[in-house]
Amino acid sequence: MPEADLSLLLSLQRRIDQRLMLGRSDDDAGQPALDSYFFPDLIVSAHLIRLSWPDGARYASSTTMADLIDRHVTSAVARRRPPEPNGRTPIAWNAPEDPAECAAVLVAADSLLRHEERDDAGMTDRVRPLAASAFSRHPASIGASLRRMDVSSSMARALLCQDQGFYRAGGHRHARQSLPSRESRFRIEHVPALLPQGWLSAHFGDLLSLWAHLTDWKVRHLRRVSALKLAEMSGGGTWPDCAKALGIPWNTAQQSLKVMRQELNRRNLWPDFERCVEGVASQLDRNTDRVDYGRRRELLSSWQVPADDWTKLCRGLEQFRQGATSPTRGTATVLIWTQVTQGDHLHSPSLGAMRESSCSTEGLVGSINQLRTPVNRKGSKRELLLRIDTYSHLLAAACDRTAASLQAGTPPERGICCVGLSNERLSLALL
Repeated sequence: MPEADLSLLLSLQRRIDQRLMLGRSDDDAGQPALDSYFFPDLIVSAHLIRLSWPDGARYASSTTMADLIDRHVTSAVARRRPPEPNGRTPIAWNAPEDPAECAAVLVAADSLLRHEERDDAGMTDRVRPLAASAFSRHPASIGASLRRMDVSSSMARALLCQDQGFYRAGGHRHARQSLPSRESRFRIEHVPALLPQGWLSAHFGDLLSLWAHLTDWKVRHLRRVSALKLAEMSGGGTWPDCAKALGIPWNTAQQSLKVMRQELNRRNLWPDFERCVEGVASQLDRNTDRVDYGRRRELLSSWQVPADDWTKLCRGLEQFRQGATSPTRGTATVLIWTQVTQGDHLHSPSLGAMRESSCSTEGLVGSINQLRTPVNRKGSKRELLLRIDTYSHLLAAACDRTAASLQAGTPPERGICCVGLSNERLSLALL
């Protein structure tokens, strides 16, 4: 064996020995966090080298080492059963029996890991192509088995399979199912169910300019799918997991994904979409005053506009009658919830409770749509919307103060969940 290869081999052997000795000592707690994943990561990397060979040949230190790996893979293939009808080849999990072959595989695996460069992006760039190649050649259970291993977070992220913008957890009992798809400073609680218009304008301008036949309906699907992607980045899991965390019904999320995939695939805009969402994620990482939308949703889960507040909101607006689509206290409740939580009004707790009790939502939805239709935003309706907007800002601030109080362990501000804001503050705001 060439001297350079022997040097690499012995260096790796020394590091393996050191970690085996650490595993026997009482000083384990003091070892770096990455060291605790040294063996699982090395095992997974070795399997990826074998399963994707010769795609990982560049990680072999020399032609001598590459020849040893090739010899092992060739002999392993010869011992396997014939290929399956789908073209995939059954795999044996056994490590190389020949010490030189085993050493060559482990040295290549260590080179793939590059322990001195254990950044997420670098790990993903190196591992994901080999994982994609290996998993495409072998039964699905192979990928699922590797993803179930308790590996480092950077390795686990690199092993995730991406399908049209979203990652899929490998198996129903996957240990890493909730692993965020990126290292994020923001959390899933900081993600609303619909991307706010301000975020859309700041980061999606270029994408929207490339989108043919843009409609408000399509933009709504874009806002929802962008929120799902941010949830995946910060909280992890599959898109149904993210939808559940954001309070989005499964079928609604599925429909939005279907529409977005049709639109983005048509002009190969998925990379542009991902860059736009990454821009939002980076901005959230930099922000120090993130809104806890999860807490807002929780605080307003059973909230309604207090009767006194509704009376003040309508003061002086005498044109309202008792028609089927006239604004009601329920209308204001849904619109305020929508603005404070940045959610979809159709998924508000009020409408959800009506559906659960088999009550018709037609009147309330019609009232909301009438009030929000641009052509109707005049006179008393326009004034009511302005007052609702002011009320929403006050209630949002009160929710955030309550959330901060709960985090600090102090009693929450009285009245947020049951009676809204104080009449004095509301009256001043509406003057």
